[in-house]
Amino acid sequence: MSRLYSESELAEIARPFESHALEALRAGDLTRLRALLVDMKNGPAGLDALSGHTLARKAAKLRRDFGEAFALDALARIGAELMHTWTQQFQQGDERGAIADLIAVFREQHGARLDALGEDDDSVTLDMPLCGSGGKLDKAGLPQRHPDWYGGWSDGVGSFCQICKACQKALNAALGTEIWTTEKGADGACRAIFIKRATRGGRLFSDEERKSLVRTRVARAIERLDAGDFDIGELVEGQRKDWKPWHDFGIVLLEYFYAIALEQGGADYLAEVLEQTYAPAFNAGFPRYAAMSDDKLVREIARTWNYHCADFTIIEEDDRFVFRLDPCGSGGRLFRGAVWRDMFHYGDRLAPTMADPHRINFNRSDAPTYCTHCAASNRAQLESALSPATPLFFVIDGHAQTSPGAPCRCYVYKKDARREDADPALFEQIGLVPPKEKNA
Repeated sequence: MSRLYSESELAEIARPFESHALEALRAGDLTRLRALLVDMKNGPAGLDALSGHTLARKAAKLRRDFGEAFALDALARIGAELMHTWTQQFQQGDERGAIADLIAVFREQHGARLDALGEDDDSVTLDMPLCGSGGKLDKAGLPQRHPDWYGGWSDGVGSFCQICKACQKALNAALGTEIWTTEKGADGACRAIFIKRATRGGRLFSDEERKSLVRTRVARAIERLDAGDFDIGELVEGQRKDWKPWHDFGIVLLEYFYAIALEQGGADYLAEVLEQTYAPAFNAGFPRYAAMSDDKLVREIARTWNYHCADFTIIEEDDRFVFRLDPCGSGGRLFRGAVWRDMFHYGDRLAPTMADPHRINFNRSDAPTYCTHCAASNRAQLESALSPATPLFFVIDGHAQTSPGAPCRCYVYKKDARREDADPALFEQIGLVPPKEKNA
């Protein structure tokens, strides 16, 4: 099978959209710049949708298997861990920074619509005509259409919004007073209210900040450009990682769910949780990826890794592309303890590694728990590896990242690759028999 690209062409594919946008800005190519800014605005859309559905389903899975009381208790534990850096920040009197970062979590949810902040002597108010997480699921009617997974709670609050409520309750309990509350509206709307304590009577944000804190940088860049202001370089530089507040909040939240699953039923139960809550959303993309040409596919996976907050290079082999992730933007950064706000470190509460080998941790000892979802997605692809309807577009080498500083590897197989020749180790890592051995 012939090679498609030179090394320089692969480096160009790996370059993030923001780099191309800055190039277009310098060249005065406004048509290209506008198109790139729209692509950048929508960059995390697929990942955002995947995480929203899987998180809601994980909360529901606990309720389905162990009852609502257990699920709410588990969410309370998860909320306490998620909020611990905010608890410390509020206790240290930094209400401005703590509230700004909570707003950032909502701002960076793809598709969210946020109004300018309201502020008076007593509180800061964030009105969201559309919350980008639970609100989107509510607006789509999922709690009514699929109550087992997205609704069905006794208080009428949807599965995803139960997570948000748990975070509020945990923060308020730790601080001994109500600091953060929400009021759900219709069609996915929500109001978040942050009560001042140390700064009561004063103002935390200027008039300009109350407008800018609810707008992503790329949205502000588009607005400036539409107004004829081309001084947008500082809003474009580094844009692919602007999503970190919501991205990192979500990956830490996922790992905490995995920890609860391990407590309840060990590795077998975690495998079941991933099969029922993650695989359906992952598999939904198969027809789209299977229809792509090799060129479109490698570019799409490069986009994905850029907006997954990864740093990577691409090399081409005869039958596949190899993404060297240094680090992977989720599991790799968690393994290195390098996430936003220093929120996560293995060895802390709800942050175990898995001592014993299992198909769900790539049959590794002392495996990082978060990376189990990549074993699950590998199984989803490799169980039917010989079927052309199953794209091998996101196959992870689960033995590449053996220590926190090691890079991970992701393989993207070409459409005409001989699938029976795919690396047998990739199958063996997740407890599958390689195709060649099946047919021997």
